[in-house]
Amino acid sequence: MEIGLAVGGAFLSSALNVLFDRLAPNGDLLNMFRKHKDHVKLLKKLKMTLRGIQIVLSDAENKQASNPSVRDWLNELRDAVDSAENLIEEVNYEALRLKVEGQHQNFSETSNQQVSDDFFLNIKDKLEDTIETLKDLQEQIGLLGLKEYFDSTKLETRRPSTSVDDESDIFGRQSEIEDLIDRLLSEGASGKKLTVVPIVGMGGQGKTTLAKAVYNDERVKNHFDLKAWYCVSEGFDALRITKELLQEIGKFDSKDVHNNLNQLQVKLKESLKGKKFLIVLDDVWNENYNEWNDLRNIFAQGDIGSKIIVTTRKDSVALMMGNEQIRMGNLSTEASWSLFQRHAFENMDPMGHPELEEVGRQIAAKCKGLPLALKTLAGMLRSKSEVEEWKRILRSEIWELPHNDILPALMLSYNDLPAHLKRCFSFCAIFPKDYPFRKEQVIHLWIANGLVPVKDEINQDLGNQYFLELRSRSLFEKVPNPSKRNIEELFLMHDLVNDLAQLASSKLCIRLEESQGSHMLEQCRHLSYSIGFNGEFKKLTPLYKLEQLRTLLPIRIEFRLHNLSKRVLHNILPTLRSLRALSFSQYKIKELPNDLFTKLKLLRFLDISRTWITKLPDSICGLYNLETLLLSSCADLEELPLQMEKLINLRHLDVSNTRRLKMPLHLSRLKSLQVLVGPKFFVDGWRMEDLGEAQNLHGSLSVVKLENVVDRREAVKAKMREKNHVEQLSLEWSESSIADNSQTESDILDELCPHKNIKKVEISGYRGTNFPNWVADPLFLKLVNLSLRNCKDCYSLPALGQLPCLKFLSVKGMHGIRVVTEEFYGRLSSKKPFNSLEKLEFEDMTEWKQWHALGIGEFPTLENLSIKNCPELSLEIPIQFSSLKRLEVSDCPVVFDDAQLFRSQLEAMKQIEEIDICDCNSVTSFPFSILPTTLKRIQISRCPKLKLEAPVGEMFVEYLRVNDCGCVDDISPEFLPTARQLSIENCQNVTRFLIPTATETLRISNCENVEKLSVACGGAAQMTSLNIWGCKKLKCLPELLPSLKELRLSDCPEIEGELPFNLEILRIIYCKKLVNGRKEWHLQRLTELWIDHDGSDEDIEHWELPCSIQRLTIKNLKTLSSQHLKSLTSLQYLCIEGYLSQIQSQGQLSSFSHLTSLQTLQIWNFLNLQSLAESALPSSLSHLEIDDCPNLQSLFESALPSSLSQLFIQDCPNLQSLPFKGMPSSLSKLSIFNCPLLTPLLEFDKGEYWPQIAHIPIINIDWKYI
Repeated sequence: MEIGLAVGGAFLSSALNVLFDRLAPNGDLLNMFRKHKDHVKLLKKLKMTLRGIQIVLSDAENKQASNPSVRDWLNELRDAVDSAENLIEEVNYEALRLKVEGQHQNFSETSNQQVSDDFFLNIKDKLEDTIETLKDLQEQIGLLGLKEYFDSTKLETRRPSTSVDDESDIFGRQSEIEDLIDRLLSEGASGKKLTVVPIVGMGGQGKTTLAKAVYNDERVKNHFDLKAWYCVSEGFDALRITKELLQEIGKFDSKDVHNNLNQLQVKLKESLKGKKFLIVLDDVWNENYNEWNDLRNIFAQGDIGSKIIVTTRKDSVALMMGNEQIRMGNLSTEASWSLFQRHAFENMDPMGHPELEEVGRQIAAKCKGLPLALKTLAGMLRSKSEVEEWKRILRSEIWELPHNDILPALMLSYNDLPAHLKRCFSFCAIFPKDYPFRKEQVIHLWIANGLVPVKDEINQDLGNQYFLELRSRSLFEKVPNPSKRNIEELFLMHDLVNDLAQLASSKLCIRLEESQGSHMLEQCRHLSYSIGFNGEFKKLTPLYKLEQLRTLLPIRIEFRLHNLSKRVLHNILPTLRSLRALSFSQYKIKELPNDLFTKLKLLRFLDISRTWITKLPDSICGLYNLETLLLSSCADLEELPLQMEKLINLRHLDVSNTRRLKMPLHLSRLKSLQVLVGPKFFVDGWRMEDLGEAQNLHGSLSVVKLENVVDRREAVKAKMREKNHVEQLSLEWSESSIADNSQTESDILDELCPHKNIKKVEISGYRGTNFPNWVADPLFLKLVNLSLRNCKDCYSLPALGQLPCLKFLSVKGMHGIRVVTEEFYGRLSSKKPFNSLEKLEFEDMTEWKQWHALGIGEFPTLENLSIKNCPELSLEIPIQFSSLKRLEVSDCPVVFDDAQLFRSQLEAMKQIEEIDICDCNSVTSFPFSILPTTLKRIQISRCPKLKLEAPVGEMFVEYLRVNDCGCVDDISPEFLPTARQLSIENCQNVTRFLIPTATETLRISNCENVEKLSVACGGAAQMTSLNIWGCKKLKCLPELLPSLKELRLSDCPEIEGELPFNLEILRIIYCKKLVNGRKEWHLQRLTELWIDHDGSDEDIEHWELPCSIQRLTIKNLKTLSSQHLKSLTSLQYLCIEGYLSQIQSQGQLSSFSHLTSLQTLQIWNFLNLQSLAESALPSSLSHLEIDDCPNLQSLFESALPSSLSQLFIQDCPNLQSLPFKGMPSSLSKLSIFNCPLLTPLLEFDKGEYWPQIAHIPIINIDWKYI
C-alpha cells in the first residue's frame, strides 16, 4: 500500500538544523579552523550547498510516494547528509576537547598546537568528497522537478459525515450514550444558555457514531426545538459553516448564495434566537480561539438549555470549546466481537462456521477495540467463506491490506502535525506494540537525536510540550495505573497508531526482531531490540560496523536483569561510531570497558540505570557531547569519576535510588547541568548552603544525616521551599543519633518544608517529639504519598486526615505513639477525614494501645489496611471501613481480644475481598456466617486458639489457607462450598479431610495426623491438582478424582495403592511403598514423572513405565537401568541423579542411543563418571547438562552428537579438556561453571581453547557472558 507518509525530509531537516548550529559563525568549530582558510571556505561552501537543498525538502517528501526517482534521491541525500553530520560532529568533538583541555588558556591561540596536521588534511579530503556528493544531488533537483516552496496541501481529506445512523452498529457504548443524553437533557443548575460537550478520541474510535446515536434518539428529538449537523473537518470556514447550518434548520434561501458572511450570520443569529437547539459540529480541528468565539456569539442567542456537541481528536480543541469532555475508550473484547460479527457474518450463521469464528475472534482481538478497524476488516471478510482467506487477513499487517479506510483515517491526524511533531511521532516507531513507555525516556531520546532544538529554556521542558501535544491529539494514550503507589506515568500507542508511525518513519526507526535482512538494517538510523536471556551476542552480531546507526535501545520485556556478552561490549558496540543514544539498562554489567567511550565520541544520551555497575570508567568523562546520563537504581554504584566537570554539555543527570552513591562535591562544576534527579545529600560533606544553591534539582531528592544540622538558621539555607521541581523528598536522620533539644529538631524540620508541588514525602529517624504543621498542611494539593518511619520520640501523629489528595500513608517504627487520638483526623469539615486515602499501613508500633474512631465515616475510600507488629494494640470500638477490600493483620496478639467487636468489624466491611490474619493469639473463632459475599480470599496463619465457625448462609470464598492453627480439627465442605483453592498446613489436630465438590487445587502439608482423605457427596469432579507433603499416617488416596491431572506426593511413607487414572503429571518424593513392587502403573495419559527415592532398598525389577512419558526425572534409584527406559519412545527430557549403579559402570555412561526422541539429558551427581563414552548419546539430543560429577576428566569428540545445540557443565573440578578438534558446529550455547581446571583455558581472546569456542554465539563462563 503506497502511502506518502515518509518523513525522510523531516528527519533530514533535523539533521540540517544540527549542522547549521555547528557551523554558526562564532562557534567553536569555525574558531578551530581560524588559521586554515581553505577549510573555512569549504565549510561555508558546505553550508551554502545544504541551504540550497533544504528549501526543496518539503516538496521531495510529498512527491516520493508517487515518484520512485524522488524516493531514491531522498535516500541518497539522507546518507550524504548523515555522513556530513558525522564529519562535522567529529570535528566539533575535537573543538570541544580543545575547549575543555584549554579552559585556562586562550582557545584560538592553543587550538592549532594541539591538533595534528594529519587531522586537518584528513578533514579537508572528507569535506571535499562530501561537498561533491551533495553538489551532484543538488544538480538533480531541476531534473526531478522539485520546487523551492511547496504548498503543503493536505494529502488526505475525510469523507464528510452526516447525521444518518445505523442503530445496529452500536456496541459497547451504552454508558457513553446515556451519559451524553443526560448532559443534553439537563438544564443545569447554573441556568447557562449554551453548553458545549466535546467528545474526544483518536481517529476511528467511534466519536461520530456516538454523536449520531444521541442525535437521533427520540428523547433528544423531543427535547430540542431545532437540530443541526455539520461536518467541519480540517478547514474552519465561517461562511461555509453558517450556510450549512442555515440549510440544516431550513432557513437558507437560494438568493442568499451571494450574501456576505455578516448578512448570513445575522440571519442565523435571528433564526436561533429564543430557540432551544442542538448543534453537532463533527470533526473539528481548528484551534483558533477567536474564530470559535465569533461563532459562539451567534449560538449564544439560543434559549436556556441549548447544547453543542463537538467531536475532535485534539484535547486542545475540547478545552477551548467546552469543559466536561467525554473521552472515548476502546471497545471491550465482547463488544469488539459483537461489532465484528455483525459485519463479517451478516450473510451467514457463525454457528455454522465454527472454524471461521475461531479465526474471527483472533482478528477482532488484533484490532484492539478500534471500531473503524473492526468494521473495515469484517467488511472485507463478509463475502469470504474459506478459512484460509480469513487466516491471510489475520497474518497480514492491517495497513498492508488493500482498499481499507483505516490508515487514511489515521493519516488525517498525522498530516495535521507540524514538521517538528511529525519527526518526533515517527521516531516512536522504535517502540514495539503494547510497549508502555515513559514520557521522560521518549523526550531524552528526542533530544539526543536533535529532534528538540537547543534553546535557552530547558530542553526537557520543550520536549515535554511536544509530548503533551502528541498526547492531546490522541496519538499517545495513558496506561491505567493499577499500582496506587506508582507515581510514574506510562503511555502506549494503539497498535494502528504504531503502524502509522512505522510507515511514517520510512524504515529509519525499526525493531531488530522485525527487520528484513541487512539492507533494512543499513537503512535504519534508530533501532530497538527485545532484551534476551543469552548475552545478546548472536542477536546483535548483524549490527557490526553499522556506521549510520544513531540509536540503540534495548526494550525490557520483564523486570528481571539480563546478561550482556563481553563480545558485544568489546567487538560490536565500538564499531557503532555514529551512536547518539545508547542504553545498557536492565543488564547485569558491573563494569564497562574503558576504551568503549573513546570510540563512541558522539554519544549524547547514555542510560546505565538498573545495572550492577560499581564504578564508571574514566573515559566517560571524554564524552563532551553527552547531554543525558541516567544512573538511577544502580544500587552498587559508589562513586562518580573525578573529572565529571569535563562533561560540559551534560544537562540531565539522574542518580535516584543509588543508595551507596555519595554526591561528589565537584558536581557543582557542571555548568550546563539543568536537571539533577534523585541526589542523596549527606550533611557531613555537603553543607546546607550547597543544597540551597542546587536550583537544578528535579524528581526525587534525599537529604541524609540531618543530625548534623545545628539549628533553624542552618536549615533555612537549604531553601527547600524554592525547589519547585522536586516531587519526591526523603529527609533522614541516622537511627543511632540522639537529640539534644526537641524544639530545635522541630524547628529544623519546619524549615525543610518542601514546595507545594511535592507528591511524595518520607521522614525517617526524626528526633523531635511532635511534627511541624506543614506535614499535615491541607494546601499540599499534590501530596499523594506520605511515610513516617522510625520517628521514635514522637508521641502523637499530626492531623493527616486533612491532606486532601493523600492516597498512601505508612507509619512505621513510631515507638512513642501510645494512642492514635482524634487529632489524627484533624478538624471536622464538610469533607470526611482521609477522603482520598486508599492504602494505610501501621508497622512496628510497639507501644501503641488504642486507636480512637470518630464514627463519622472516616476513611471513605480506604481499600487496603495493613497492621503489623503492634503487640499492645487492642481495638475497643469498631472503625468504619466501608470501602475496604484487603485487610492484613500480623503479629498483633491482642488486637481482636473482643470477639464480638471482631465480628462487628468484619460484618461492617461490605466490600472486603481478601483477609490475611497472622500471629494473632486472641483470635478464637472465624465467623464464616457473617462474612460478606464479596470476600474471596482468606489466609489465617499461626493463630493457635482459632476454631472455625460453621456458616449459616451462602459462602463465596474461593481461596482458603489455614496454617499452623493447632485448635483447628475439622474443615467441613459446608464451610467452603465454592472454594476452588485450599491449603491446609501444619495443623496437627486434623485427622481427616473431606474435599469440597468445587475444589480445583488442594494442598495438605505437614499435617502428620491426617489418616484419611475423602471426597464430598458427588465426588471432586473439578479437582485438577493435589499436593500432599509430610502426611506420615496417610495410607491411600481418595477415589472419585476423575479430573485430577497433577499429583505431587512427598514424605508420605505409608501411602500405597492405585493412582488416579487420568494423571498427566506425577511427582513422588520419599514415598517408598508407592514405588516398591509396582509393575503396572495404569497411567496411559502420563506425560511427566518425577521419582526421588529415599535411599532405602528398592524393588523395581518388574517396572514397566508408561510409554506416554515425555519427561522423566529419576533420583537415587540404584537399580534403575537403561532397560527400564527402553519402552519410552516418546521421551524428550531425561534427568538422572545420584548413585545409579546400573546407569554408570567403569567410569562410563550407559548408552541412551535407543531413546530416539530424547532432546534434553541432565546428568547430576555421578560420582564415578570419568568420561562420556563414544556413541552413548542419541543423535536427536540438542541439550546436554552435566552437573556435580567430581571425577569427570574429559569429553571425547565423538561423544557429542552433531545435533547438540546447548552444553552445560557445572561443578566438575577435574574436567580439564574439551574435544581436541573443537565443539560440534551445531553448538549455539556453551555454559561452564565451577570447573577450575578448564576455565582458564576458555579465557576471552587468551585461553588455549578460545579459538575452538569463539564461533559459539552464546558463551557463559562462571556466570559471565563472553
